[in-house]
Amino acid sequence: SRPSSGCAQVLSYPGHSPVTSLAWAPSGELLLSASPVDTAMLVWDVSTENCVQLQWFGGGGVTYLAWSPDGSKVLAATPSAVFRVWEAQMWTCERWPTLKGRCQTGCWSPDGSRLLFTVLGESVIYSLSFSEYRGETQGQVGGSKTASIVADLSETTFETLYGEERIGGEVHAMVWDPTGERLAVIIRAPPAGVLEPALPSPHSGFLRGERDAQPQLIAFHPCFKKGALLTVCWSTGKIS
Repeated sequence: SRPSSGCAQVLSYPGHSPVTSLAWAPSGELLLSASPVDTAMLVWDVSTENCVQLQWFGGGGVTYLAWSPDGSKVLAATPSAVFRVWEAQMWTCERWPTLKGRCQTGCWSPDGSRLLFTVLGESVIYSLSFSEYRGETQGQVGGSKTASIVADLSETTFETLYGEERIGGEVHAMVWDPTGERLAVIIRAPPAGVLEPALPSPHSGFLRGERDAQPQLIAFHPCFKKGALLTVCWSTGKIS
């Protein structure tokens, strides 16, 4: 049966709205919430309903959150041409500026050592590498100073069973499977579709929906034992 409203747990904080980004810690103990108009990101202990503010100045609020699978770091994109990476022990951060626009989306390698991200208006995927700090150096983010381009998804022509098609464009979403072998991306260019490349190899396949169907959400199964299992939610309401 449908749970009643009395089963809901409501977390609220003055001035922290509208909340458009949420991210659970892999352990399930902490929850991050963020708003594009609030310069403070909140770290919630859901069991006690208490939170800690992570405040910074410059760059606006937060438009996108991604917690690394190992729980060590958090990507926080902003509405401006800068994003931050927080380490989740002492909650210190480092910032990276982008040249042309805001960080559109990002995802972490399974061990948290590599961050892939895209920039609004561009059709390339960037990569940042992170070092692991121990002992006295704990609490440092440790990211590389500059990002490198690892994939160019500019529009190009392919021969398919349906004839010649032009595929490629701006990346709007990315997910990396738990084995680290597969990366799935949503490309926003007619016709929109899901590209499933294997890094660092070139793209290896395209997933096609029904006619006029646009991919909206993608996710890999977190515990699939036989490789990578991808789920796609389409604009038609269907899931494949």
